[in-house]
Amino acid sequence: MTEKQGPIKGIRDKISQLWNQYPNWGKIPQFLELLEKGLDKELFVDPNKKQEPIPLEDLPVDEVLRKSGFIRNFYERLFPVSHVFRMTYRYDREFLDNFMPLSTDGYIGRGSYKFVYKLPWNQVVKIGKSKLPSDVIFGSLFKEVGRDLPRFLKPEEIELRDFLKAQTFRDSKKDEIDFKFKRLGLERLHYWKLKSLIPDLVVPTRFFMGMRVRKNPFGIPNITLTPCDQQPLLAGKHLKEFTIRNEKLDQNPILDKLFPKWKLNFDSHRFGVISKSKLKKIAVDFNRVIEVTKYLAEEEKLIFDIHAENIIITLPDFELKIFDFHVFDDYLYEPSLENPTPEMDHIKIIEEFIKSFELD
Repeated sequence: MTEKQGPIKGIRDKISQLWNQYPNWGKIPQFLELLEKGLDKELFVDPNKKQEPIPLEDLPVDEVLRKSGFIRNFYERLFPVSHVFRMTYRYDREFLDNFMPLSTDGYIGRGSYKFVYKLPWNQVVKIGKSKLPSDVIFGSLFKEVGRDLPRFLKPEEIELRDFLKAQTFRDSKKDEIDFKFKRLGLERLHYWKLKSLIPDLVVPTRFFMGMRVRKNPFGIPNITLTPCDQQPLLAGKHLKEFTIRNEKLDQNPILDKLFPKWKLNFDSHRFGVISKSKLKKIAVDFNRVIEVTKYLAEEEKLIFDIHAENIIITLPDFELKIFDFHVFDDYLYEPSLENPTPEMDHIKIIEEFIKSFELD
């Protein structure tokens, strides 16, 4: 006796038959197709067209980057990065593409995970710093990338990885190459976490495997394979440029002397004259960032690690843009005494800035 089929089951079977008959119907674009969409247009540079550089006074001031220590600045002068290539695989071998020349003055500074260099046009290239696998950035998302690497790397990047690994006999070198390509995929995944939720607020960024060339004082090049990314250079102000350090936080005497901490008070009047409608638009966008931060913490147990130096208010458009962020597993963060959950440390900073707008 055959089991009676309900109407819902019958409809599902018909849909399944149609889907199998026409597998391209409703096909969802792949991760990288979505990620790369529009980047060719947004990051295109015409080499035959002279581009006026953004005046230095209009660029965001990042105290951490601009004020690199004497030793680092001296090293960059002694061993300057002369150029960076984008590296891929063609013609059955490694292939260098998209030559990016850098001058001695191109070094802007260093962040936690990258060195930053200004290109001759209004863009920057950010070169990955060497990191140990024990770094907190390589958490659950790094494992996710490792489980399905072809999802996060282009076919030619997978071919390049396999080709480079075949060129060496040392297992340690093979592991190092593998690690760098996984890190490239991880950078894309971190970027996509935010780009998919607030696409208009995230600065367009292209991630690629790069070949960095440094020169020693004798002109001999030192070549390094490393993940890189490329971004437009924006005129505007970092969020930290609106901070006022007028309230020191109490710690113990040693920390107060060596590592003083200040309460971040903000003065939005440093914008100059700006209409309330523009301030309201910025406030709305900041609240969107807050909601995304809460969502990632509550739903995915991830902390959107956004700081004042990762946020720009562009000029003259007064638009909010975020860049160079990472997301970490929440168990790597200890809640502060003031906030019960780690994401609130980041949210409170943004809320304090919004309050400085003095909006109703």
